[in-house]
Amino acid sequence: SVDQLQAFFYEPTEKLTSSVGWSYDAEVEFRRMGLGFRTDAWRITTINKDFGFCPTYPRVLAVPSRISDNVLKHAGKFRSKARIPALSYIHRTNMVTITRCSQPLVGLKQNRSIQDEKLVESVFSTGRVPPTKGQSHLIIDARPSANVMGQTALGAGVESTDNYRDCKVVLLGIQNIHVMRDSINKLMEGNISFFAYFKASLSGDTGASLRAGMDRSGWLNHIRTVLDGTLLIVKSVHSYNTHALVHCSDGWDRTAQLCSLSELCLDPYYRTIEGFQTLIEKEWMSFGFKFRDRLGLLSKPNREGMGPSVGSQIHAASKTMQYSFTSAAKNLLKQGPQGSIELVHPTFLASHEVSPIFTQFLDCVYQLWTQFPSHFEFSEKYLLALNSHLYSCQFGTFLFNNEKERTTFLFKSSNSLNPTGGPVTVSKAAYSVWDHFLTHKKDFLNPLY
Repeated sequence: SVDQLQAFFYEPTEKLTSSVGWSYDAEVEFRRMGLGFRTDAWRITTINKDFGFCPTYPRVLAVPSRISDNVLKHAGKFRSKARIPALSYIHRTNMVTITRCSQPLVGLKQNRSIQDEKLVESVFSTGRVPPTKGQSHLIIDARPSANVMGQTALGAGVESTDNYRDCKVVLLGIQNIHVMRDSINKLMEGNISFFAYFKASLSGDTGASLRAGMDRSGWLNHIRTVLDGTLLIVKSVHSYNTHALVHCSDGWDRTAQLCSLSELCLDPYYRTIEGFQTLIEKEWMSFGFKFRDRLGLLSKPNREGMGPSVGSQIHAASKTMQYSFTSAAKNLLKQGPQGSIELVHPTFLASHEVSPIFTQFLDCVYQLWTQFPSHFEFSEKYLLALNSHLYSCQFGTFLFNNEKERTTFLFKSSNSLNPTGGPVTVSKAAYSVWDHFLTHKKDFLNPLY
């Protein structure tokens, strides 16, 4: 169970001087973007204050001011898991927005919801500047068309421009969690061969083995597809003054990637250390990315008593991936035979819920970082350390699937933070990874910033 993880028994080797790691406030972040004083087109709703409306959404949601909570309730019935269109980002120059949701429950009968259509129409009317001539607001579906067709047969699907007017629907073709899991496993196999080759011989290989492993895995193709979608959203919001409504199936994997990467490009605040942490809290933790399931933190080996957990297998794969995209691969030559690079080959099939979605996001951030290194306050070391702490279980930050789980969880044993053993929330029973990074902030600063 969660309360038996290392996070509740971990003691830092030195005292953490920061104590703000658990203090993310969604309302403060919305106000920073201008809600309430630069624009009155949006309001904070209390419809999900007890997580009764949507258990996987945050308590604090921003919706168009013109839309009542009663309309939201009806719209929730038309969206998978009631994940209605909600505000993610307001662009500072034109008040154009990025919103996110889950797929509509259209089905083969082409069902529709007047309330949902009204909600989307209201979202698209909140900008301060009219769209560039010839441009339309975007409904961005991250999935391939085949996946959309399959979901339609199951009662879901994608919006129809016959009902959602003055907009364009775009399918990005980003593959699902199972394809990404297979890709990183193939990537790891290719990189193991690459490192073994270098350890065995320094015969002047130019990286052909590495490139072959990359090609077989398809990892870079997936990275490119995600970044292409990001560029589309950034251009829509910044250049064309058109709103972007983003979803995939349930709206917590590919949607989180696209929204957070787009906002990273649009808002320099998110490229600072504190801002990047806020971005992850907002787009990933609050909006219900399933960290515990995707990381396989509670997964067991597929053979009784044998082998590593599926989470450790993905961790091994992601660590190997890190070396392929950073200077660590070059440093291997300098380490010699005593180098301490950890390479673990997976021997068991991973749980169907485990997938390197967040690691893939960090890789996308790294690709942007390499192109614009002077635009980021943090170094690549920060991204590597963050990926490592996804799986270290030393901190309580990434142990839960959504905000409801994180805020309602009670730790009932005693530890150094809770010596009396009374029921306390995770913020009182475990350290935050953000406090770790803020305490050691100077170690992760980018000298080119």
